[in-house]
Amino acid sequence: MAERRIPAVLFWAASALPALAAAQSYADRNFSVAPGARDGSRPIVVLSPVQPAPPPPPAPAVPRNGPVGSYASDAAGPDIRAKNADYATSFRVVERIPPGSVIRDVAWRYGVKNKPPGFEAVLCWQDASTCWTVSDANSGNTSFFNGRDAARPFTLYYRVKGGGHLPNGPVKGDMNQIIVTFDVPG
Repeated sequence: MAERRIPAVLFWAASALPALAAAQSYADRNFSVAPGARDGSRPIVVLSPVQPAPPPPPAPAVPRNGPVGSYASDAAGPDIRAKNADYATSFRVVERIPPGSVIRDVAWRYGVKNKPPGFEAVLCWQDASTCWTVSDANSGNTSFFNGRDAARPFTLYYRVKGGGHLPNGPVKGDMNQIIVTFDVPG
């Protein structure tokens, strides 16, 4: 009986299939507008799941007697249309922040109609590695970001965890806001 040999290329391809399947199932970003959407409607922004690293301990608040500045940034929140997808609201730094300015306090306010079970919200500074969970309160303030660069932007991520569909259909997003108070060097 003749012996069959598997060519090396086929062996390599077969061993790489699990890695290729995992790579194909990962989607970084998907920007789309719902079918039949009217002009001026907000895009649906779906990001890969945000899994922030455990936050570093907050920087100790240093009492300052120098000048203080602040800015408020407003942005429309997207509608939540599916479970287990992250929806992002990016807040712009709306004024010129003097170099060396550090955060003293961050206040937030977000609006979603009828928070469904499994709703989660996190406020992140600069990227998704420094985040504060704000799921339980639609508004509040925190010193968690104190001592960090005030010129860096914030992003609010929210999602609904769980299986199945949203029980009452899409969750309407509302206006979101942050107010950043910072110490100015000098």
